[in-house]
Amino acid sequence: RIQILFEKSSDRDITLTHRTLLGKPRKMARMVSHTHTPTPVSEKPIEIIRSGLIDITIHKAENLEKCDLFGKGDPYVVVMLNGQRVHKTAVKHSTQQPAFNETKQCLLSDVAKSYLILSVYDEDKFGSDTFLGSVEFNLVRFRHSPLEFKALPLQRAEKDAHGMIYVSLSFNPMPIISPQPNSSPNSY
Repeated sequence: RIQILFEKSSDRDITLTHRTLLGKPRKMARMVSHTHTPTPVSEKPIEIIRSGLIDITIHKAENLEKCDLFGKGDPYVVVMLNGQRVHKTAVKHSTQQPAFNETKQCLLSDVAKSYLILSVYDEDKFGSDTFLGSVEFNLVRFRHSPLEFKALPLQRAEKDAHGMIYVSLSFNPMPIISPQPNSSPNSY
C-alpha cells in the first residue's frame, strides 16, 4: 500500500513524499521524496468569443431583373438571421438600381452557428412579390474581419439571377469570460 504526503517547502516548489507501507502494523519500508516546481499558469481568465452584435448594412443593389410589364421594379430586401426575419428594408419604387443605406444591428448568441440570408424581392401590387435572388453567409468567417462595402451577385436556384447587392458586415464581440482550469498543485 502507498501513502502520499504533500509538503510545501517554498513558495515555488512542492515536495511530494510517498512511503510504501508493508505488513499489518503498517511499518514504513521505504520513503521517497520528489521536489516539483509547477509551471506558472496565467491568472487571466480565458475569453471565449461566441456572442456579440452584428451590424448588417445594406447599401444598394444594381442591375436587378425587370419583372414589371410596365415601368421598373419596386425592390426591397428581407434580412433573415438563423431562420428568423429580423428586418425588411423600405421598398424603393420604380428602380432597378435601389439605394437602401439601411443598417440593422442584431444580437448573436453563437457566431459559429449563425447564418445570414439577404433576399431581394420585387413588390407587386397585384399578386405575390417576385423573388429576385439572395446571398447567404456563415457569419463565423466575419468574426475577426469585417466585410466592407462588398458587391455580391444574387443567386437563385431555378434560373440565373440578375443583379448585385452591396453589403457591409461587422461583428462586435461580447466575450464570455471563462475561468482558467484549476491548476492547483493539490489537484493531482
